[in-house]
Amino acid sequence: MALSDDIKARLDIVDVVAQYVPELKQSGRNFTARCPFHQERSPSFVVFPERQTWRCFGACATGGDLFSFVMKADNVEFTGALRTLAQRAGVSIPEHRREQGRSKHPLLAVNDQALRFFQDALAAERGLLARDYLAKRGVSDESVLRFGLGYSPSTGDELLRHMQSLGITQEQVREAGLVTSPETGTVRDMFRGRLMFTIRDRDGNIVGFAGRALDESNPKYLNTPQTALFDKRSLLYAMSQAKESIAKEGLAVVVEGYMDVIAAHEHGYQNVVASMGTALTEQQVALLKQHAKAFVLALDPDNAGQEATLRSLEGSWNVFGQFAASGRRGGLYQRPDELQSLRIALLPLGKDPDDLIRQDPGQWRILLDQAQPVVEYLFDALSRRTDLESSAGKAELAQRLFPLIAAMRNPYDQDRYFQRLAALLQVTVSTLEASVGRPKPAQRSKRQAGGALETSQVVVSAFRQVEGDPLEERVLSLMLQHDDLLVRCAEVVEEHFLRSENRALLRAIQDGGIMGLDSVKPPEEIWNHFERIAGCDLPPSDKSQRDADFDGCIRRLEERYLRELKAQEEAVLAQAVPGGSVGIEDDRITEVNLRLKEIFGRADP
Repeated sequence: MALSDDIKARLDIVDVVAQYVPELKQSGRNFTARCPFHQERSPSFVVFPERQTWRCFGACATGGDLFSFVMKADNVEFTGALRTLAQRAGVSIPEHRREQGRSKHPLLAVNDQALRFFQDALAAERGLLARDYLAKRGVSDESVLRFGLGYSPSTGDELLRHMQSLGITQEQVREAGLVTSPETGTVRDMFRGRLMFTIRDRDGNIVGFAGRALDESNPKYLNTPQTALFDKRSLLYAMSQAKESIAKEGLAVVVEGYMDVIAAHEHGYQNVVASMGTALTEQQVALLKQHAKAFVLALDPDNAGQEATLRSLEGSWNVFGQFAASGRRGGLYQRPDELQSLRIALLPLGKDPDDLIRQDPGQWRILLDQAQPVVEYLFDALSRRTDLESSAGKAELAQRLFPLIAAMRNPYDQDRYFQRLAALLQVTVSTLEASVGRPKPAQRSKRQAGGALETSQVVVSAFRQVEGDPLEERVLSLMLQHDDLLVRCAEVVEEHFLRSENRALLRAIQDGGIMGLDSVKPPEEIWNHFERIAGCDLPPSDKSQRDADFDGCIRRLEERYLRELKAQEEAVLAQAVPGGSVGIEDDRITEVNLRLKEIFGRADP
């Protein structure tokens, strides 16, 4: 049985969706709610237990299986959803390694050579200043090697000349972000006279560097510019070293600086990563969620650190967006679980994690254990930033904090924070209630109220007894085995695929397939799936036969998709109950019928 099928056999889509959409309720054989992915007044979101699928009949106009829902809800790729659901189902993900060198990016070799150069320079006499700095900061020789620390000489182009002596071209060095662009004048080394930090991706590949000035030069830190490998927004410093500990503990701790991470790891706190000096991005948050269920942000206590924390919570963690009200009075809110999973560690003023850990490692553990729930932190942080002497300021604070209170499952917590908000605004509870309404506990779906299925239970479903999808795999095999079809990958519509692992593979093909098979880089978790499909036996054929086969598969995929959509619409209309019906526009039904008619040339599909 495929890994995704094993997970689906152990989980019920209704129970999983209900964790994200507490207002999900039964309507006939199906379950309905307001869509969690867009604002609406009437429910357009439907979960089909018999099909183990979901669909939004409103603005999103999309749907899929268990994996596609978690991908959209958590803003992660297929591999992130796979890890989340595998953990919930109690299924282990086997480790697989790709064929050596098959997908190795040429710039990785350039970065490997650059690291050796920086390490040699650190060990040489000219690296004395950098070695003294590391010694004063208490960094061990073991950490110097483990984290790939080095030194960039202050001469203008020594790294470039060294690379060229190895047969690496100036253009390759430039593409790796190691020298300045010719357009800026004389080509020079990007990093000069700096302590060097090696930045790796999640898999341990060297994708870039950061250099710290050892004098008063500005900027204090300089990163590799955007390259084909380096995107600061999607990387976390030391993720490759920390991911095992993060997965084991279920907790990821985020600090700001490189030295903070090194100090933490040296003292046994190996679940720590760094945001590399900025507010967390959505891509970094998505990466964290692929490995952990709980998170602590421990950014510097100065104004810049506090601002970065608030920007991270509001922009990347989307705390306020996730708890947008679905009704003014007593409404339900989305994703209450996020309130419990995210905490903020308040560092002492004038101390960063590096200082604190090296002076007293035990205090770091206490600091993490005492980290504030995100709601507690926001009460304090937002109230300090808001003019509570004005009516407008009070209204603004109430508008931002009330949805978080309403998202809480525990009615006692709700009441406590509601009273605290009233006291903070210096109004009575009744006045606040008249303004924003009284929150009601976020309720669970009827299935949950009666006891959610244990993850070890097997949910019997004919949909999940079918392993693989021959039609989807046929299309993928044709593209992976014939270059003339690989370049037509854009003609295949991802939404027409039912299985999420096939969608992930199609996305990998479309991202790199036009450049040839070697440019197709599927996620590690589906590498075996990729190799099986790429190597399956196809009957001999000439180009015209392959084109006809490919065109026929695309047409059948669309036909199947439209028939499934039509069946879902009919199921919703047939099972509608008073007060629980989902509105489906007649235009949409007509559009589906017309397209089916167009495909087959007959009025009754």
